[in-house]
Amino acid sequence: MAHLLGHPGSMASLRADLRDLQGAISDVSSRAGPARFPSWKFPDQVSCELDLAALLERYDYTEGDPEFSQHAHVVLLELLVDR
Repeated sequence: MAHLLGHPGSMASLRADLRDLQGAISDVSSRAGPARFPSWKFPDQVSCELDLAALLERYDYTEGDPEFSQHAHVVLLELLVDR
């Protein structure tokens, strides 16, 4: 599995999952109200106030920089836990 860390296909799939999950969270929050809890990944922020679009833009596959891509992949996995 370690060989998939930073793989563009794996990251694209994970990013799509995060967008889908955020859509489901937004749908539930619109009916029940936001769950105001500290973010697991960013404990100084409230999880429902994270700008997921900006985070997805910041942490993306970068061709020619495998270390950053691997780091970004881990951050995306952590955001999945945070959601």
